[in-house]
Amino acid sequence: MKRIDNNVERELHDVFHVQQITRDTPIEEAVGADLVTMDPGQNSQIHRHNFSETVLFFTDGKATVFINDTPHHVKAGDRILIHKTEFHSVSTFEDSGCAFLSVQTPPILSKATGFRDLETLEDVKDREKAPSKT
Repeated sequence: MKRIDNNVERELHDVFHVQQITRDTPIEEAVGADLVTMDPGQNSQIHRHNFSETVLFFTDGKATVFINDTPHHVKAGDRILIHKTEFHSVSTFEDSGCAFLSVQTPPILSKATGFRDLETLEDVKDREKAPSKT
């Protein structure tokens, strides 16, 4: 493994532009640390992480983080905690995008197993509507 990597891949997940900082390092299965940016006027899907505790630290711009339908207005320098199983989303304003560091434990995405700890509210509603197979 290279000690210095100046080409950390940037990926698009929903409306999040993500650089997975801990990917391909010895700590990637213990903690996920992602640099995330969002463009102005964006709304992420409402989703939850069933196993991961998450901390977001905003480094630029402003946004609204909805946790279980409660809005939390954040700006650069703010930190917000999202507990596992809490439905949440992030919305930016028309005049401002945002950037934040997302730290999760365990990581939301395991490269080793391919497991992704992400469930959308829409997925849950669809499952609840489906007829029972009993």
